[in-house]
Amino acid sequence: LSPPTQCPVCGAEVAKEGAYHRCVNASCPAVLVQSIKHLSSRRAMDIEGLGGKVAQMLVEKGLVKGLADIFTLTIQDLLTLPGFAEVSARNLWEAIQASKEVPLHRFIYAIGIPNVGEYTAQVLTEHFGSLEKLASATEEELTSIKGIGEETARSIAAFFRDHHNREMIQKMLKAGIRVITPQRETENLPLKGQTVVFTGTLSKMDRNRAKELVEKAGGKVTNSVSRRTSMVVVGENPGSKYQKAQELGVKVLDEEEFLSLVGEPRS
Repeated sequence: LSPPTQCPVCGAEVAKEGAYHRCVNASCPAVLVQSIKHLSSRRAMDIEGLGGKVAQMLVEKGLVKGLADIFTLTIQDLLTLPGFAEVSARNLWEAIQASKEVPLHRFIYAIGIPNVGEYTAQVLTEHFGSLEKLASATEEELTSIKGIGEETARSIAAFFRDHHNREMIQKMLKAGIRVITPQRETENLPLKGQTVVFTGTLSKMDRNRAKELVEKAGGKVTNSVSRRTSMVVVGENPGSKYQKAQELGVKVLDEEEFLSLVGEPRS
């Protein structure tokens, strides 16, 4: 039998995860309890008291039909659960409230994207810097990131294509989730506000890595040389861009000089 392409329960795309296939919809009824357990785990959103047993009760009672519903629960809702009294209901409610401010890398991990563990969530955070940029990334852009393989890229793209997940994230934000994006120290970035052009064959890095280094250093990469170009980095056999840089008096660096400028160790 060929692997399924759609979840038989909710109709969302199915992503390959190791030897298995899993629905990409984090709020799918078939996987909701496990999604809640994952989201509330210590290294995700760290909601103390929201384990598998409580997750099962919330789903069975119809109080949580999607991950976003966790963040609109009231103390009165929790008091309807078997074994919950005023103190235990308030403690869980307060734990949910405390979890609403969460760093971006932990939020990416928490929402349950297939094939995205803690390390990959950190890599995505460092590369994109915001949830919006990650959500709009293409598979091609994702696979250009060091450490992101084709299967993981497909899972990420499929996750954010799914309207259930987009709706879930919007509901979570409306419920008070505040995703903290990493603040980069911009004053000391060596290429802050500068534009860089690469030409010739690079021997110490590929073009994707070169672009990453420029963006990390606060600059941007362009394809053409003009008087507004800050510098041109030349590899072997540079072409017309190198000649134009010389004609316009634009600063020219070789790879070694560029790597030294951005503080990248040279091999």
